[in-house]
Amino acid sequence: MASSVKIAPANSLLLVSDAVGARAPEITRDGSFWSSSTCLAIGCLAFMDGETEVTLGDAKELSLGGAPIFDGLLETPTRNVAVWTVELEPVLGAVVPNQKTRVRIWTNHLIEPDKVAIGLG
Repeated sequence: MASSVKIAPANSLLLVSDAVGARAPEITRDGSFWSSSTCLAIGCLAFMDGETEVTLGDAKELSLGGAPIFDGLLETPTRNVAVWTVELEPVLGAVVPNQKTRVRIWTNHLIEPDKVAIGLG
């Protein structure tokens, strides 16, 4: 079952990783999505402009239409996926069956999305 929250995260950035943390990807000025094998960083709507709706759940239940901006594997050694702010405040979480989890991410805008769907499996 999918869970959603509306948030205006600091630095307009969300992190997705195993619940015990990870090696964050290098954030550059180009783009609004960055990844490493252990962490995904997703740019959101500028926090001063409002909240971003973030949904986490089974990929079969989620999609904002079109191709995902990311479709790959994330290392999840504790079998727990967490969505965090850059201040390491937990936003959402889910239990997954494997130590590597397929993650698909959809956004409704390439630069400053106000909707982010994170599909697991």
